[in-house]
Amino acid sequence: MRNVCTIAALFLCLLLAASQDSSIRDAIAAELPIPSLADVSIQGYGDKNQTCQEWTDGCRACTRPENGVATCSNLGIACQPKAISCTKRAEEKK
Repeated sequence: MRNVCTIAALFLCLLLAASQDSSIRDAIAAELPIPSLADVSIQGYGDKNQTCQEWTDGCRACTRPENGVATCSNLGIACQPKAISCTKRAEEKK
């Protein structure tokens, strides 16, 4: 009987600790900003940076031809995207 009480007390302590941990995690997550789709998508990058003519995340490449409609390649099967960067800016008109 003594072992059962000890195991039950230990289980109760672990359960209490786990619930405290998740409430802290939830509180921290609630304070984090949620990025918009334009901030995280490769297409959104082009929409926000109109002077960028070509951009990439290391896996997909996007271009904006003269008509202004951006097109992007498909994601490779095992590629791990990195931060999106502009590789070619529009030349200033003189």
